Amino acid sequence: MNKETTEWRSPSLGKDMKLTTYGTSGTPLIALPTREADSSQWEEYGMVDAISYQLENGFNQLFCLSSVDGESFCNSNTSPKQRLVRHQQYESYLVEEVVPYVKEQSNINYIIIAGTDFGGYHAVSIALKHPKLFGKAIGMSGIYDITPWMDDFYDDNVYYNNPTDFIPNLNQQSTLDNIRDVDFRLVSYENDDRKHYADRMSDVLRMKYIEHDLDIWDLEGDEWELWSNMLKTHII
Repeated sequence: MNKETTEWRSPSLGKDMKLTTYGTSGTPLIALPTREADSSQWEEYGMVDAISYQLENGFNQLFCLSSVDGESFCNSNTSPKQRLVRHQQYESYLVEEVVPYVKEQSNINYIIIAGTDFGGYHAVSIALKHPKLFGKAIGMSGIYDITPWMDDFYDDNVYYNNPTDFIPNLNQQSTLDNIRDVDFRLVSYENDDRKHYADRMSDVLRMKYIEHDLDIWDLEGDEWELWSNMLKTHII
C-alpha cells in the first residue's frame, strides 16, 4: 500500500501540520483522530488495516490528520474563549487548506470525513457547518456537545460550535437542504460512555428532518477493534 507523509506550515494554525496519505486513488476519506493524537494514530491502532482492501484496490484514498484538541478543548491552561479561538483556527485549516489539498490530490469532489471520539465531533460538526464540502460524515463514538469542556462558560461561539444547540434553531431552507444532501452516520455501541451523545444528535437531526443512520452496535470488545469494524461497514 502506498503511504506518503507531507507537512506544511499552516497559515490558519501558525504551526507545521502533518498529514499522512494511504492509497493512490479512489473516493477520498479525511480521518480525524481522537483528542490530542497525530496523523499516525489510525495506522497504529488498526484503522488503516481495516480498510486495506479499499485502499489497495483504488476504492478509497485515506488522508489522516493530526489533532489540536490539546491546544483547544482539552487545554485547561487557557480560557474557554481562547479554546474556541483555537478550535475555529483548526476548522479553518480543514476547510481552507486540507479540503483543497485533498481535492487536488484525488481530483474527486465527493469527500468522506470520519472521526472517533472528539474526531467524531469534528467530522459531524464541520459537515453540518459546511455541507457542500462533504458527501458523507461518519462519527464513531462522537462527542457532539462541547459544553462539558467550557467550564460553565457559554456565548455565541459555544452555541455555533455546538451542533446539538444550533441545529434545532436552524430554519434557513437552503442550508437545511444542503445538510440533507450529506450522508450522516452516527455510530456507537451499547456500553459506550459517549452513546448518549449519538442518541441526542440523532434526535436533533430527526427534529429537522435530516435523514441519517444511527447505528448502535450490541457488541463488546476492544474499542479500536470496534471502531475498525464500524469504519469498514460505513465507508461503503
